[in-house]
Amino acid sequence: MTLSRRKAFGCAAAAAATGLASSRASAALDVTAPENKLEVYRRIRGRNDGELALWWWNGYVWAKPNNDIAVHIMTVEGLTFQRLTIKADGNLTEAQAGRGTFRDPDTNVPLKTWTNLFTGVTAKPDHIKSLNRGVITPDGLERKHTERTLRFESEITAPMITGHQIFMRENFVTKNRGREPGEVSTRSSLTTYTATTANIADDNATFRPATFNYQSLGGFRPWMEMDDNTGILSWQTVGQKLERGAEDAPGGIRTWVDANYPGFLNDPGI
Repeated sequence: MTLSRRKAFGCAAAAAATGLASSRASAALDVTAPENKLEVYRRIRGRNDGELALWWWNGYVWAKPNNDIAVHIMTVEGLTFQRLTIKADGNLTEAQAGRGTFRDPDTNVPLKTWTNLFTGVTAKPDHIKSLNRGVITPDGLERKHTERTLRFESEITAPMITGHQIFMRENFVTKNRGREPGEVSTRSSLTTYTATTANIADDNATFRPATFNYQSLGGFRPWMEMDDNTGILSWQTVGQKLERGAEDAPGGIRTWVDANYPGFLNDPGI
């Protein structure tokens, strides 16, 4: 079999192009390199640089009076937007806005009133609203302290890889002045994010699926009308990043957010 000079050059060019395409297709981030820690974190929590990512979350709220066992008192469900943007110094800016609802533990219907199991007092639950901004460094999250802040510590761990899975922990603890003079409130928030290593390493991915498991320990909400010194409140939730945003959110929570916060799902203001 013989090839003309022109055909030979054509085959060589095609081979080179194929090799380049293959190289691009196989481009992958080294998720184990310490210098890539924040990029791994951004890919797990967010979307592409500066884009909005929407997370759905759902779980339990437990109340534990001092010297007694914890009781499952309600469920929670909500949607939270996150935007992570790379700064010139390599750190990340974080913007987060969420809306959610407390729900009946048996029917999962949003609570309009709630009877405190420990005091018998009937209260009107607040909605769950969040708006946070901060800077994320390789060591952890830095948020602006207020006059109420007594202590804030955070940590982002290095990625842990087991088989095809990658895990990353984000933990922070806070200590603040309470609602009344002399009161102090504390909260610990412990989150583990999970994704497949291949998805996070893929430089060409437009969406990288991820989930989280979250648990917190802290004081009772003001509307519960319980003294923080009488026990603690614990949240136990799971969450999932939604590829198509609100379109992929469960219908019940999407309808609730639209009804109570019109326009939020189109523009969360971050």
